[in-house]
Amino acid sequence: MINYKIYLENDQKDPKTIEAYIKAVVEFQKWYSSSTGQDFIPEIITSLDIKDYISWLATNKKQAARTINKKLGGLKNYFNYLIEEGILKVNPTVKIKSKKISSLQQSPRWLTRHEQARLLHCIAKVKNSKKMARDYCMAQLMLQAGLRVFEVAALDIDDIDLRRNILTIREGKGNKMAVLPINKDLRKAIESYLDVRETKKSALFISKRNNRLTDRGIQHQFRKYFDLINLPDTTVHSLRHSFCKNLLDQRVELTVVAQLARHENLDTTRRYVTPGEHDLRSAVEKTNWED
Repeated sequence: MINYKIYLENDQKDPKTIEAYIKAVVEFQKWYSSSTGQDFIPEIITSLDIKDYISWLATNKKQAARTINKKLGGLKNYFNYLIEEGILKVNPTVKIKSKKISSLQQSPRWLTRHEQARLLHCIAKVKNSKKMARDYCMAQLMLQAGLRVFEVAALDIDDIDLRRNILTIREGKGNKMAVLPINKDLRKAIESYLDVRETKKSALFISKRNNRLTDRGIQHQFRKYFDLINLPDTTVHSLRHSFCKNLLDQRVELTVVAQLARHENLDTTRRYVTPGEHDLRSAVEKTNWED
């Protein structure tokens, strides 16, 4: 697996993509050994094994088509690598097609304006003023500037320029740099956090152990908030989705939203025009005859 990682790095894959690809292969290896009682040997893997694994993910693990397709993509990349290196002559994933995703599944999960307000209100009630200011600021970075969670974790104090009202993403998705505007709500949240921030470390957000707060740590913290306000189907990435949806609801041009969200393809931005499952459920609830 070390050689495969080097191959991915040489192919200039994003670190998050490398992590996902390797994880997909490791999970498949574990499933194969557990289900067959045999050691994982690439040469003996067949297309039937891949199909059985996909079926197991969908039936036993109840995983969504989008998640399964990402794992299949990781496996396809791995077996392509083995072919390129001359380790295999036959690729068992060649004829395996991705699962079809309905328009409902393609629509991201964003928070309504009311849900966003509930989240911020929940954070504002945290008794520890330093923790409250930190978490509120992180929430606003995702809601008001559309940052990804790993981008929030990677921010340094020097990346914030309140004089010019801009923030700098040093290494976003695809290791791309970006300079983003800071609006009034976000500026207020940043200032409130900086007023109580007591460290000389370069990292903007610090854990209780005085280390840089990791993206996993942020996800864990916000999972608590989502549970408190009864949003079990929400992840921290939903806040970035909400940023895009808010802009489109304000009739901001699609191309402008795409640029602010740093989408490489306009089709990615168009997903926010499609009603999501939450919207559809809310719509049909309005037809109830009973209170």
